[in-house]
Amino acid sequence: MSRCFRFFAVLYALVDLSACTTSAVQPSGSSTVTSPALSSPANGALIPNGNQPVVLTVSNAIVTQSAAATYTFEVATDSAFSFKVQTKTSPAGTNGSTSVTLDALAGGLVYYWHVRASTADSTGAFSTASKFTIGSAVVLQPPTPVSPLSGGFGSSRPTLTVTNSTHTGNTGALVYRFEISASAAFSPVLMSATVPEGNGQTSWTPSNDLPSNATFYWHAQAFDATNNASSQFSTAQSFATNPTTIDLTTVNFQRFVNITNWKVTDQITSIDQDGADGHMCINHIKSGVWPTTDFFGDPNTQVEGNQWYMAFINGVWYAGAGEYLRPSQVCKAGQYTEAIGPDGTWGGPMDTWQPKPGELVGYMISTPARNYPDSKTVDERSPVVLQPWHDSRFNAASLPIKK
Repeated sequence: MSRCFRFFAVLYALVDLSACTTSAVQPSGSSTVTSPALSSPANGALIPNGNQPVVLTVSNAIVTQSAAATYTFEVATDSAFSFKVQTKTSPAGTNGSTSVTLDALAGGLVYYWHVRASTADSTGAFSTASKFTIGSAVVLQPPTPVSPLSGGFGSSRPTLTVTNSTHTGNTGALVYRFEISASAAFSPVLMSATVPEGNGQTSWTPSNDLPSNATFYWHAQAFDATNNASSQFSTAQSFATNPTTIDLTTVNFQRFVNITNWKVTDQITSIDQDGADGHMCINHIKSGVWPTTDFFGDPNTQVEGNQWYMAFINGVWYAGAGEYLRPSQVCKAGQYTEAIGPDGTWGGPMDTWQPKPGELVGYMISTPARNYPDSKTVDERSPVVLQPWHDSRFNAASLPIKK
């Protein structure tokens, strides 16, 4: 190689190196921005209405020259994005992804979304569109309390019953949450459970006893897990767990003698009654033992006592002497659910009393008291025994009286 050729070759190399060094600094506006990759929700996803707001997430675009990027999210009801319903922007997120939270969308519709990234001087292309569906709006009304209702009694393990929630929209399987508290504010909740919806009504019975002779509150709420929807709680109801007895000094005695201070010499051993056929049998240890007396002056008809009923009406216990008992007699007929109050010849409000199946009723036996002091023998009685009213025509305390 001649000396002249080598000179020009070296000169050419120097000029080419200078050109490479200059090309590392790109001119303004020449950054490259790729399309983001859509991450979630998945294409074709069905999103329950109650799971809103929807969060859209993408994997960040590739941006040359480390330029700061802004992401534009568009949501439309058509794939051509002619009917856009929301547009959201956000700076690039950290950890390689960017998200925006949408405002609430109307239910029962399909939505399309895409995203593009842009810098101060460059705008990338929109991503391929993806779609999702928002489920129909589900509205659940509060269930309606059936039993026990406020002012009533319940056992130490009362069965709480509601009429099922009414609703709009396509619901999934409903469940009901029951809560019991000693506070009207339900703080704290003493017992609770979630049970599947029943047929027309839903019930729950606690697995543990509540303290006796105490007041409690309960309510229930409906849930649709499929649509993440819930109702408000039902109107709270109060009930008192069954007392072991009744304080007779607080009882309003109807028409007949107040026997609070009569000597307690008797004991009820069992009670068998049915408001459907009207039989009332109260077995007691003084049956056939107490002295007898003429029935309204008739020496041919002897009686030894009376059955008693006690009803809890509007927060007050009322007592009325019932049928006369002949010597050794423990059963009386005609004690029908719908007739016991009107036929008792008691004062108000017992004269219209029709005990509901499951209603707590007080029972007592005494020596003759209905026409006191006529027919008086000895002033003796049994303690009061509390027992729910039974009517074999009904399976639930909420059913109406059949006449």
